[in-house]
Amino acid sequence: MQTLKKLTASIKRCIESIGSVTSFLILVIIAITTYEVVARYAFNSPTSWAWPINKQLFAVFVMVAGSYTLIHKSHIRIEMLYERFPGYMKKTVNLLTLLAALCFLGSLLWKSSSMGFDAWQNKEKMVGVFKLPLYPLKMLIPIGTAIFLGACFAIYIGDRDKGGEK
Repeated sequence: MQTLKKLTASIKRCIESIGSVTSFLILVIIAITTYEVVARYAFNSPTSWAWPINKQLFAVFVMVAGSYTLIHKSHIRIEMLYERFPGYMKKTVNLLTLLAALCFLGSLLWKSSSMGFDAWQNKEKMVGVFKLPLYPLKMLIPIGTAIFLGACFAIYIGDRDKGGEK
């Protein structure tokens, strides 16, 4: 039991650290977007790289933000109903939600892993003028999914010990 608590704490610390670092990606995205807008409208010199890079940075941000939001229990739920449930019912709802998440995330991990490894082996690049490598992004999808699965595990262990309450 103590080992599970230590593992859960480690997962949460890891997600917290990764979340803190990747939160600065929004500032980078803002800077790139600002540069693109100024270059395009003030100097009539649009870039070919700003939007492809922003898409990739935002994808990384979203993959990490989901896990970070989950460990802080900031996802939206129907509070009108959930808060009226007794402890055992909250625990049951949380378990059913976890099982649904595990089905989805397990499928995503399975499919995105093969997609990511194929992209990595072929050194896949974007089509178009700015041929940005796609394989690092495609490898981040299964990594982000695995982190999300870790967050689900940590939340389940924490809820199990607290009787399912927030």
